[in-house]
Amino acid sequence: MLHWYAAKTKSGQDSVALANLKKQLFEVYYPRVIIGKDKTEALFPGYVLIRFHLETESWRSINYTRGITRLLSSSPDGKPSPLPDLEVNRIQYREAHGELRIPHQDTPRQGDKVRMKVGPYVDQIGEVIRTRGERVEFLIQLLGHNARCIAPSHTLQMVDRQG
Repeated sequence: MLHWYAAKTKSGQDSVALANLKKQLFEVYYPRVIIGKDKTEALFPGYVLIRFHLETESWRSINYTRGITRLLSSSPDGKPSPLPDLEVNRIQYREAHGELRIPHQDTPRQGDKVRMKVGPYVDQIGEVIRTRGERVEFLIQLLGHNARCIAPSHTLQMVDRQG
């Protein structure tokens, strides 16, 4: 039976991995999320989903594919672990219907105060140092010292805008 599996890609080589897997005639899926009006990014950066029959296909070749680090596995024998088909189908449906979307928000500017919405520093408030595209660099107070953080702008909430 066909199932979906996840493979970790080498840093910055998602497109290389996808092209090489397609050359091997594997069915691949690289879910994308819409940010703002028309920009898209990977839903799971650093991972590609591959659909194959574990017992009949030469799945070991995936681990040796250019751009791939390894198939994800939780079994002691190293066999890849299947993803729940229903979950992958839901993601595919939502992507096809434009439902994988992060609304556009104003990009923070230097001096703005922002609050982390996710991650280990959730609810921490920091001051923006600079922005680079979708990445925002800011300082938070941690153990009495300024700690420099970098996060995607969609993971931050504007608290106070300067000027």
